[in-house]
Amino acid sequence: MSGGVWIASYVLLWIAVGVLGFAVVVLLRQIGVLHTRVSPMGVHFAGEGPDRDTPAPDAAAYDYTTSPFTLIAFTSPTCEICATLEPALVRMAQSYREVELRVVSSETHQPTFSAFKVRSTPYLVAVDQAAMVRSRGVANTVDQVEEMLAEVLSPDQNEPDQAKTETP
Repeated sequence: MSGGVWIASYVLLWIAVGVLGFAVVVLLRQIGVLHTRVSPMGVHFAGEGPDRDTPAPDAAAYDYTTSPFTLIAFTSPTCEICATLEPALVRMAQSYREVELRVVSSETHQPTFSAFKVRSTPYLVAVDQAAMVRSRGVANTVDQVEEMLAEVLSPDQNEPDQAKTETP
């Protein structure tokens, strides 16, 4: 075999490696897009935020008594999902009379992020009139937010447990 054949096969091999590398990058990006479209139902706890069924931080800063539930949406100006989700949250809050929406941006409300122990966005916290945290978690889609609201607004969730209220 001559040296020309080896050089040609070597060049063709590197062209194939380049094309395959490009295809991998394109497919990885597409997987990210699919992940945001086909995300799991309901918010998912990311190991952060306030504990459920505990008093909400910053109760003095927010008036939780204006509606049965206050939905606090933590957003960031660099978060693409937040930019897509925020207008949908505003429309959703208008259709749920028992929910008041508060959007908190990391740019202007960093102390609130710290008080609620939130590190990632979009993060949602549902607080009832008694200033107790009823649900929290990361939500990437409107479906996840609606699942969270359905859980919080269900009558079974809001009634006190008989075993806890009865005295022996």
